[in-house]
Amino acid sequence: MASYEEYENYLKQNVSWLESIGDNLTGADERLDFAVKQLLAIQAPVESLGSLLRELKEVGYIMPLQTQQIVFQQTLAINQGVRLEDMVPLDGAITSVTMHFPLNCNGNVDMAFGHGYKQICPISGFIALNDACPTFPTSEMCKREEAVWCIMDNHDGAAAHTVSCIVTIEGN
Repeated sequence: MASYEEYENYLKQNVSWLESIGDNLTGADERLDFAVKQLLAIQAPVESLGSLLRELKEVGYIMPLQTQQIVFQQTLAINQGVRLEDMVPLDGAITSVTMHFPLNCNGNVDMAFGHGYKQICPISGFIALNDACPTFPTSEMCKREEAVWCIMDNHDGAAAHTVSCIVTIEGN
């Protein structure tokens, strides 16, 4: 039986440098083979999931690609009113409008929201509340670069109020 040194000498004389590099990579090669087998095993389910997502999108059951919010906020001085405007950042739908009326507004500050030439919250007139933050669900279609607006009026002759209106848009 040969000693370990004799075996090493035999390898040095009979194994090329390329084979010796390969011996050092044997463990990596086995790990790579295992990873490839695992990837092939999940490839079929991933492909079927992709087709399922395409079918759901065609039927309209897919989550929107993006959700954006536009925030209108203003501190209104005594007896001051403003009309704030912004542009819709994406094609999609306005899904909700949230209005914040802080404590002590006492129904003296009113708001209305719309897009383009259409008022949608409320449908007509204004909303005036006290210490409230209602969210109004909508499904109003809108286009990129279309104007959205909010009218805010402070009819309080004694105090300034900071009110806000948050508009949520979903689409792509």
